[in-house]
Amino acid sequence: MNGLLSNTNDPAINLATEEYLLRHSNKDVFFLYTNSPSIIVGKHQNTLAEINYSYINAHNIPVYRRLSGGGTVYHDLNNLNFCFIQTGEKGHLVNFERYSEPILLALKELGIHATFGKRHDIQIDGKKVSGNASHVFKTRVMHHGTLLFSSDLSVLNNSLKTNPLIIKDKAVKSVRSEVTNISNYVDQSFTYTDFVKHIFNYLLKHYSNSNELSLDNEELKQIKAISRDKYNTWEWNYGYSPVFELNKRYKLESGVRIQSRIKIEKGVFTECDIKTSDSSIKNALENLAKNIIGHQHNTNDILYLLNSSSLTKSDNEAILNGFFS
Repeated sequence: MNGLLSNTNDPAINLATEEYLLRHSNKDVFFLYTNSPSIIVGKHQNTLAEINYSYINAHNIPVYRRLSGGGTVYHDLNNLNFCFIQTGEKGHLVNFERYSEPILLALKELGIHATFGKRHDIQIDGKKVSGNASHVFKTRVMHHGTLLFSSDLSVLNNSLKTNPLIIKDKAVKSVRSEVTNISNYVDQSFTYTDFVKHIFNYLLKHYSNSNELSLDNEELKQIKAISRDKYNTWEWNYGYSPVFELNKRYKLESGVRIQSRIKIEKGVFTECDIKTSDSSIKNALENLAKNIIGHQHNTNDILYLLNSSSLTKSDNEAILNGFFS
């Protein structure tokens, strides 16, 4: 198993690299990468049920859907992502403990006593530092995970929704765990760059006869195409979510009470009902509910319809938020 170290912090490119290596290559490889601040949801999750939509919008934190299942995670420039991709025997491909072992050993070499948790995570002192997930393609398996080195845990906690059950759906829900940073268990002079080098070099040593890989121009071209056509699209990152309903009660700035119910299928409004007892805006809300059917459940589409209505700017903002959180 040879090693590949990413030279980009672009989440879409790194996720596309994983998919390319799994589905379009026969190489057995471990791949390390660092993403810019972003939310990564599991393949079978409802994006809106997992994220604090208003917070990530205010802080310009993008959301991406990965190829594997499991829960939602936060990435930033101080979180190391590891990925093992290997050909094996059907029925024996997924093995969380086997792929976590070299990471545990690499941490042990730093003097850190980390353990493999019941939820297939890696823990230090009972706190999570790594979430793991797997995905199988024919006779190939991808196992990947996070390693929180010195991530901003306040952003992590604010970005993820604490109660995903507010949305009615059948999607896989994340299980929130107490997290900590690996940097708390090493000398302060040991930097994130040092950590990445240590993990990469340890894995090269762990897998005998392994070498550092690089991707050729044709491979990079294919990866960019996957990134463009899949991981940078609203259809994959949001629209792929399972069918869901969102019922919400809220107040406008004027004190008017609103009750809304929406149903979203493949990222598109299929049902919308907005009720209020205030006669001055009742018709505008009814027209909005009727006109929104068939539109994508995204900010731009909804704002276009809101701005075309007779509602005020402050009313528009409240109603927009009501459609997402």
